[in-house]
Amino acid sequence: MSMQKNAQELKVYLFTIQKGQLHVNVTEDFKAVMAYNDDDALEMIRKDYPAGLAIQAHERARIEVKKIVDAVEIKPELSLAPPVKETTTKDFVYGLLLVADKFVKNKRDQASLKRIVSKIKI
Repeated sequence: MSMQKNAQELKVYLFTIQKGQLHVNVTEDFKAVMAYNDDDALEMIRKDYPAGLAIQAHERARIEVKKIVDAVEIKPELSLAPPVKETTTKDFVYGLLLVADKFVKNKRDQASLKRIVSKIKI
């Protein structure tokens, strides 16, 4: 998702939902959705309930995602993947031996792979 779409800011919408048409104190659901506009947010909420069931959605908050990202100092282009460490020859050999043990079903192929790998100098 991008922060903008058709000149509209991406926002987090927070709703409480009451099932039924009457406004009485009943159990409420709480929903948080991300959408660019009110109609899209309500459409996303509506999908969580059976067709034909009357619901009352009360918007409790609307926050631009950019404000959240800026507040927690997350750079959207930053990958959260762990840093790649350089693989050593030893790690590589042990990885191949693990593959031979776990994923090669034929015992003769396992032995052949292990024999070949054992020739790699660590």
